[in-house]
Amino acid sequence: MKNIQKIYYWASDLRKNSGEGILANLFISDIKKKFKNFTLTNINKSNQNYNSLYNRYFINLLGALKLWKYYLEGHRTAYINYLPIWNFLIFLIIPPKTIIGPITGSIIYNKKSLLNVFLRGLLIKIFIKISLLLIFLRLKKILFSTELLKKIIKKKRLNNVYFNYVTKAFQSFLKRKIKKNIDFLIYHRTHNNKDNSFIDYFIKNISEKKFKIFVIGDKIISNKVKNCGYKSRDAVKQLLLKTKFTFGSTENLYTLFVLDAISKDVTIFYDKNLRSFNREINYNKIVPINFENKKETLKYILKYILKTKINKKKNFFKRKNFNEYFRQFMKIN
Repeated sequence: MKNIQKIYYWASDLRKNSGEGILANLFISDIKKKFKNFTLTNINKSNQNYNSLYNRYFINLLGALKLWKYYLEGHRTAYINYLPIWNFLIFLIIPPKTIIGPITGSIIYNKKSLLNVFLRGLLIKIFIKISLLLIFLRLKKILFSTELLKKIIKKKRLNNVYFNYVTKAFQSFLKRKIKKNIDFLIYHRTHNNKDNSFIDYFIKNISEKKFKIFVIGDKIISNKVKNCGYKSRDAVKQLLLKTKFTFGSTENLYTLFVLDAISKDVTIFYDKNLRSFNREINYNKIVPINFENKKETLKYILKYILKTKINKKKNFFKRKNFNEYFRQFMKIN
């Protein structure tokens, strides 16, 4: 009997300061733990411009096709990222028995854009249904980075679906007391599916002298903030250690930035429309607000910050066991 000792994998992003890259490295670490006698090799040797359409959408299909070479040679294969649920072509063309995950995606989108309404409200919903059909034909169990797609999974399938893999990236905050001298740290990213209108309103309508506000990511043009640009995850954590408040994303509650903010005892204001997803967090400083009613929400935030208390807990997530997901691949010869 042939003993296969290699796993060839495709990973588009292994950066330590991007959400995709951090999740990919966690997933690779889990594969190494489960397949201790295997060596892992990334077949993606390209120098990528991560913002280009070619590198975000087309090169990944090429990577899925490249895996066939190693599959036909008798090796194990894995496709790790970029793996959005809507891209059914990836799930269609990857080789059989390929280890995949974690799958990303959401049915929440910015409805203020007519293009988004057409693409995400209609076209991508069709693509997602095709993807789910293909995935369940290939695998007994599937793994998602968050639970944003839970509503569209049939109830009879839920026992074979694992959600919120992203919580593995959570690390509890340090016990030592650190002086917090940054009032707000804002992660700002311009994207068609991200609604930054409340952030813009917040900055425009607060007193210039009242708050110390730092911005990471894309620049915000205002003399009320200090733009820090894009930072490594470790650098962001250091800023969060000194931060009192921040804002969550409007389309995803469990972003890595939010997890890191929780780990550093930061108060997080998040979109109340995501409240139904707040079942995994046992953290009393994550506060739902109405991003639509900007004027009243601003008043609420200004009142709330006066009563914020220090958090004594540090185990904020229900620990999940993803072993069964990986075990299905270990049974494959």
